[in-house]
This record gives sequence, structure tokens and C-alpha cells, in this order.
Amino acid sequence: MHFPVLIDLLIIFSLALLVNIIFQRFNVPSILGFIVAGILAGPHVFGLETNPNDLELLSEIGIMLLLFTIGIEFSLKDLMQIRKTVFLGGGLQVLITVATTFILTFWAGYAWQLSVFFGFLVALSSTAIVLKVLQEQSLMAQPYGRGSLGVLIFQDIIVVPMIMLVPFLTGGMEHPGNELLWMLLKVAGLILFTILGSRYIVPPLLHIVARTQKQDFFILTILIIGFGVAILTAILGLSLALGAFLAGLIISETDYNHEAFGNIVPFRDIFTSFFFVLIGMFLNLDFIATNAWIILLLTVIVLILKTAIVTFSAYFSGYRAGVALTMGVALSQVGEFSILLAQTGRQYDLLPIYYHQMFLSVALMTMVVAPFLIKSGPGWLLSILPSRLYHKRLKAHSDERSVENYSKLENHLVIIGMGQNGHNISHAAEYAKIAHVIIDNDADLVQKEKQNGEPIIFGNAENIAVLKEAGVERAGTVVITIHSASSTYTALRNARRLSENAYIIVRTRHVEELEHLYKAGANDVIPGEFETAVEIFTQVLKHNLVPEEEVRQMAAHMRENGYGIFRHREYETTEPFLPQFSISAVRVAHASEVINKSIGELRQNDVFAEPVLAIQRGEDVVTNPSDNIQLLENDILVVMAKPEQLACKTCVFEPEDTTIITPGRQNEF
Repeated sequence: MHFPVLIDLLIIFSLALLVNIIFQRFNVPSILGFIVAGILAGPHVFGLETNPNDLELLSEIGIMLLLFTIGIEFSLKDLMQIRKTVFLGGGLQVLITVATTFILTFWAGYAWQLSVFFGFLVALSSTAIVLKVLQEQSLMAQPYGRGSLGVLIFQDIIVVPMIMLVPFLTGGMEHPGNELLWMLLKVAGLILFTILGSRYIVPPLLHIVARTQKQDFFILTILIIGFGVAILTAILGLSLALGAFLAGLIISETDYNHEAFGNIVPFRDIFTSFFFVLIGMFLNLDFIATNAWIILLLTVIVLILKTAIVTFSAYFSGYRAGVALTMGVALSQVGEFSILLAQTGRQYDLLPIYYHQMFLSVALMTMVVAPFLIKSGPGWLLSILPSRLYHKRLKAHSDERSVENYSKLENHLVIIGMGQNGHNISHAAEYAKIAHVIIDNDADLVQKEKQNGEPIIFGNAENIAVLKEAGVERAGTVVITIHSASSTYTALRNARRLSENAYIIVRTRHVEELEHLYKAGANDVIPGEFETAVEIFTQVLKHNLVPEEEVRQMAAHMRENGYGIFRHREYETTEPFLPQFSISAVRVAHASEVINKSIGELRQNDVFAEPVLAIQRGEDVVTNPSDNIQLLENDILVVMAKPEQLACKTCVFEPEDTTIITPGRQNEF
């Protein structure tokens, strides 16, 4: 049996991997690596005989998935926030670019039809390149990232009437006014469908699927929604990419958007790479060599022209000059939809083959330099422009998102798993006024807790996108309390990969799992088996009339020493730097005898032999407090002390409330 397509794909991906490994050493974007792989695999180097239509189909799927994930990350609320950028900024940019290109080319002697068509080709920028680089650089939330997306959305919408106007330019459209009106009605119908679908159709459907807790069912449902809406738009005569974006917007309004995004990203990255490979294969090196100077000149003209026009359009729609100029640099290239439009022009004999090759060469040259301009543009523009041109902007372009976005949380608590343990931890965090986010994949539970006001996210904690949404990379503490051992391990590895500094506590069922969990990056592991044994032991002591205080001290001693027994020697480096001490937090209880007494006085009376590192009083924190500070009720003291020593001192004041202090616990005295 022969598999020519599979063999060619194997060679292409091998070339792409090799080129990108080399390019990574020089910090070259991966997009350029795929383009170079396409050049090597094309007819002018290795000469693979792959059918371009096969790669074109795969690349179109990649573009669809790219717009799909952008729609999921965005949301209808975000789209409404930048509607001025989409319709005013995007409309101005396209109109001025078409008009300017028409004037220049018509003045140079080209027919008016071809001059208008050249304007169409130059007006469109590369959605795939711009959005991929912005996502890789985590710049989508920045004002110029959101503004660039707004302009690109308008371009993706306007490409449909541009394609419909090609027959008109060649005299092949009988009633252009009626057809354009019909197209506008179809777009309006799709917008209405998006609003209704995001509110009444998709949320209950995803809830039913999510309740099964079958990840494959969930992924299939997401793909069906994405491809279904895209095919619907294609049937209506609109672009697949526009339909995919609308499908993403529908899902973005549900509680399942983060889980959906994380599951689609791998498919998107694979299929999008075909588009960039295809660009490289289209590149005619002989034609470029013959017409190098004119191609270079036209490339520079296009980049400067589009930068100026986009900058003006963005500034006119309300962006500060620096942000507008950055948008201009980011959108200065020619886009993939221009290549599609050029092929349509060839089909209608509107674009002669020489001009088609010239345009293709210029377009690909702008695409090649685009990743470098997008990555370096903000940096060198910031260095030459006053900062006030960047940091003062209209409120409408703020990068704040909905109230359920946790991007501003820092040093917070992330609870993975809303079982009984997670529920108790959440209540404790609420009581202590500790900012926290919960992750759980039980759809009914998430819906219920959201209604109760809990800061909870639906998703699988094995999904890095879900962990990022909860802000794990900025979290101070992560607690993992899920039942599945494999899921616990994967969630732990991903959390540690996102943050080297977070203090990760894992609840596990079995003692034998401790070694693997510590090795995977856990700071503390609490085995359920051992905790059950401790609880049974305390009940036995109580039944035998052992005093309550002694029972608590013995249980605490078992926990303090028992967990250490389970640690393998090679993991002892995960213990604190001074293992004989414990940094503990204690609260000044009501009617305590230490109230209104200074730290110095208590130290003289041998109450605190060890340093008091900090005092939290309400919202204020005093570090390295002086001996003159007097303690007040509900003050929280952070003390460096051996647990048994601190517990012994607290016995002086309230023996009925005394417990052994363990690291990270907050106790009253």
C-alpha cells in the first residue's frame, strides 16, 4: 500500500521540527520555522509532490480553530467593549487602505477594476500570524492586542463582500445591490443566533455533557459546535473562519469556556502549522530572485503604508498615539485572506498571472517579517516614545475583563477539588478573608456553588488552561484534594510547572503515594490513611479517659513526626531550611491576658523566647515589630518557634484552647 500524502506530511513535520529547534536557539518565532519548512519542502528545493489542496484544507481547519479559540477567549461582552474599534477603527482602516491603493495604482496606469482589487488585497492583515504571536507573547489582554483583534475582526467580516464583489468587478454580477443587502441580512441573522445560542442553547447542552465527566464527550461536543456553526456560515455564503469565531463567542459566555479552550488548543496548534507550511510552499524562489528589487521596494511601501493607515484609524477611534502606532506595526503585513482573495481573482481572470506572483511574493515577504515586528515593536516604540502616549488611554479600552476573571489575584489560594475537604478549606479561607479560587469538574456542583457566590471555575485541573485561569502561576498556596491518583499527580506536575514558588499541599489516600508526590513537587502531602489512623487513636485515648489536652498533644506529635517518617531521605530537601523551628501563626483570643501588653513585656516574662516576625492587624501587616507594640484582640502573630515551645507558652493563658502549633496553621492563644 502507498501513502504518499502521509509520507510527505512526515517529511514536512520533520523538517519543521528540525528548523524550529535550530531557530529556537536564536529566538526566532516558530511561525517562520514552518514557513521555511514549506520552502524546503516546496518545488524549488526538495520538490515534494504533495497536492496543495490537501494542505490547503488542513490549513483552513487551522484558521477555523484559531478563530474558534480567539472567540472562546474573548466573549460578547468584550466584543461590545471594543465595538468602536471593530466598526470605526476597522472600517476606517479598510476604507482608507482601499482608497489610497486605488489612487496610487490607478495613477500608475492600471485599470480601475484592478486598482480596486489591489486595494482589497492590501487592506487585509494576517489574522493567523498576528493572533498567534500575540497569544505566544501573552499580549491579547493588552490594549493594543485587543485593538488589533478588533480591526482583524472587521477585516474577516469585510472579506466576504470583497469576494462577492469580484464578479462585479469583472462584470459577472447582475444585481450587486440586492446581493449585498441579502448578505447584510444574513450577518444580522447570525449575530442574533449567536446571542440566543449563548444564552439558551449551548449552556444547557454543555451542562448535560459535562455532568457525564467524560472528557472525550466534552471535546466532541465542543468540536461539533465549532464546526457546525462554521459550516452554517459557509452554507449562507459567509466565511468558515467567521462562523468559527461566532461559535467561540457562544461558548465564551458559558461556565465551560476555560475547559473548552484548553482542550482545543492542541488541535489548533497542529492544524494552524499547515497554513504556514503552505505559505512557504507557494513561495517561488526563482521569481523572487528575478524581481528581488521591485519585490523589496513594494514590501517596504506596503509595510509603511499600512502602518500609517492603521495608526491613524486606531488614533481616530480613541487609542493613544503610542498604542495606535504599535497596532499599526502589528497589522502592517498582508494576510492569508488576501491570498485566498487573490486566488478568487485568478479564477475570474481579474488578476493576471504575473501580478498574482508579484503580489504573492510581496505578501509572503511581509508575513516573514511580521513576527519580528510584532514581537519587537512594543519594545523599541516604548524606547523612543514618551510613556504618557502609552499609559493614558480611554476607559473603553481598559484591559479589565468581567468580574469573574482572576487575573489580578496574587498570592491567593487555589483549591483543586470541591469535595468535603475542599469545601471546608473554602469556608476557612472565607473566614480568614483569604482570596481563593476553586476548580472542580462536577458541573452540577459548580453551578450550585456559583449561585451561592463561591469563586469557582468548571474544569479539569489536569488542563493547564484551567489552572492558568485560576491564576496558579501567581498563587501563594495550592491545595489539591481530588480523589483520582493519576489526576492528582498530573495536576500537581502542571501546577508546579506553572509556579516554582507556590506552596503546594496534596491530600492523598495512600501512604505509598507520598514519595511520588514529593518528587513531583509537593511541599506537603497529607495521607488519608494516616489521618484516619490518628483519628482512631485519639478516640481510643479518649475512651480510656486520657485528658483532652494530652490527647491533642499526642495527636499533634504523631502528625509532626509521622509524616516525616514517610519521607524518603532523598526528598528531605523539601523540609524548611531550619527544620528544628516552625514559623507559626497565632491569634490573640478574646479576653486573653496578653491583650494590651507589649512584646517586650511578654519577652521579659518569658512568654516569647523566640522572635515575633510580623503582626497582622486587620488589613495592615507590621513586619519586624518593635518591643513597644502592644497586642490587641484578634491580632495575628507570626512567630518563629518550636511548636511544642509555643504550645507550652500558650498553656499559661488558655489551656482549654491550646493546641500544638504546626507549620502553616493558625491557632488561638
